[in-house]
Amino acid sequence: MGESTVHATGNPRHATGAATGSWTPRNVAVCALFTALALVLSFVELPIFPAAPYLKYDPSGVIGLVAGLAFGPGIGAVVAVLPWVVHLFVEPFGAIMALFCSVATVVPAALIYRAKPFKGGLVLALVVSGALALVAAIIGNLVITPLYSGMPVEGVVAIIVPILIPFNLLKICINAVLAALALLPVSAIVGRWD
Repeated sequence: MGESTVHATGNPRHATGAATGSWTPRNVAVCALFTALALVLSFVELPIFPAAPYLKYDPSGVIGLVAGLAFGPGIGAVVAVLPWVVHLFVEPFGAIMALFCSVATVVPAALIYRAKPFKGGLVLALVVSGALALVAAIIGNLVITPLYSGMPVEGVVAIIVPILIPFNLLKICINAVLAALALLPVSAIVGRWD
């Protein structure tokens, strides 16, 4: 279907329509599957930071990251955005912040990994996207948290170093490790489909 490339997993993967920008029926099906899985996982909320048990981790970010790394930035962006559209009707402020952070993670990671499809490129993609996600989380908290919580901006600034940075770094690291581990089997499946 296209030129074969070797990815960080060591497995050959053919260029898919997702990587080149076309939306084939297969890519639409893959996107729908990953979006549905991300949506389900977005409702799983786990306290992972004892200093702030009210901040919850959901594993949906892993799915968006894997979709972006395996299938390209187009599918990754859709998988990062669509699950949070549902949440806009239930918890709009949290959904906007999650959507913002998801896109800041998935799209840069997918773009970097598409340009450098090897292990070093994967590490670079995860590190850069993690840094961008951290910045997005801090900006999001500074802008959005005062709107729904009544906490003044000064209050948010006061919790950036002791709470927001450690919680978000932990979340980013969990997502990066799980996505890197999941990429091998997903890339192997993609190679068999092409």
